[in-house]
Amino acid sequence: MKRKDKISIVVADDRPVVLYGLQSWFEAHERFRVTACVRNADQLLARLTAASYDVIVLGCGLEGSRADDFALLRELRRSFRETPVVIFTEETDAHTLFAMQHAGASGLVSPREEARAFERVCERVLSGAEKIVSPRIANCCNAAASTISFDASPDYDRVRVSVRQFVAVP
Repeated sequence: MKRKDKISIVVADDRPVVLYGLQSWFEAHERFRVTACVRNADQLLARLTAASYDVIVLGCGLEGSRADDFALLRELRRSFRETPVVIFTEETDAHTLFAMQHAGASGLVSPREEARAFERVCERVLSGAEKIVSPRIANCCNAAASTISFDASPDYDRVRVSVRQFVAVP
């Protein structure tokens, strides 16, 4: 289904150069329109309360940190459930990326991606998809997942447990 009107975006980041860069990129594409750029959480919440947007883009400066446990992201998900949140993040730690998704990020994009990857993530979250990641973010998550190994028969303090003990045999 093709949209007749432009996709309305609010961009939030505390760095003017990032705001300008994202606004310039989105405006260069016919499908997108940045209708608001804000520099802090209070401005973002005020804009979202006053008008509706198709997508919220949170820049690295506002995404949250381990210290606040993504409080802004959780608040956005609670208050504006229908509006997907795409995070533009420098983060490469898989646990933190998963925490962002758990806190409510619909999409994650690295600023080191091609612009087309950002557009694809936005398109997918607008279609209702959840937990969408750009290729670079996916590589970070896949690299971390491949280092995890599981012991199929762990030793629980020298007590071996067999599946047969838990299955009732007629």
